[in-house]
Amino acid sequence: MDRIAKAFQKKKPYIGYLTGGDGGFEYSVECAQALIEGGVDILEIGLPFSDPVADGPVIEKAHERALAAGTKPASILEMGRRLRKSTDIPLVLFSYYNPILQKGEQFLHQLKSAGFDAVLIVDLAVPLTPNTPEPFFDALLRADLLPILLATPSTDDERLVHISKIAKGFLYYVSQKGTTGVRNNLADDFASQIFRLRKYFKIPIAAGFGIADKTSAKNALEHADGFIVGSALVKKMAEKIPSIELVKFVQSIDPR
Repeated sequence: MDRIAKAFQKKKPYIGYLTGGDGGFEYSVECAQALIEGGVDILEIGLPFSDPVADGPVIEKAHERALAAGTKPASILEMGRRLRKSTDIPLVLFSYYNPILQKGEQFLHQLKSAGFDAVLIVDLAVPLTPNTPEPFFDALLRADLLPILLATPSTDDERLVHISKIAKGFLYYVSQKGTTGVRNNLADDFASQIFRLRKYFKIPIAAGFGIADKTSAKNALEHADGFIVGSALVKKMAEKIPSIELVKFVQSIDPR
């Protein structure tokens, strides 16, 4: 059983996100360790990109800070290796397609060697034409990395069928329309959307986009199999708070 399957077997996991290299390499490693100490069960590490179109202003600024600090794909590999010395939780690379395409398939094998378990590409859609698979997903499997895919409230049933044939590990449900960011409430149709997704997916469904406090996390877990926190954590990192304070903040969101 892989690490992600084990994480969902134990409980409904708390999935945390940070942008690799935000605040400098050492600070981002320190923050990653703080997220784990605070109770995050699966860690998503963002590969900085110059045009993060799916992200709101908080994470967009994190990409800018990380790039300005000189963060490269090699930095993310080193971050994985550093974290693997002290933790066995699943590591997911959260990226846009362009930087992965530029590095080629060899980079995927390097990710696996560095301790990553899965890859989520925000802006790569699954093909809808029968018998024309996207070569990238095959490359992921050759590297023994799980493809984590997205579904949104506007994803139609035909596309959900195609996503279900490729997605592994868990489905990342984008619970709000628009870009990443802190919201006050979950969408009114959240429960019905999760119910719709379960018709197509046997893998766990984790909800993200807009979950920023204990109440929204608790509400998400009433229907989803896990919850994902991103912008709220990145916002704290932007303040360069000490790691001990970040641990406490991570814990403050956990409703379990």
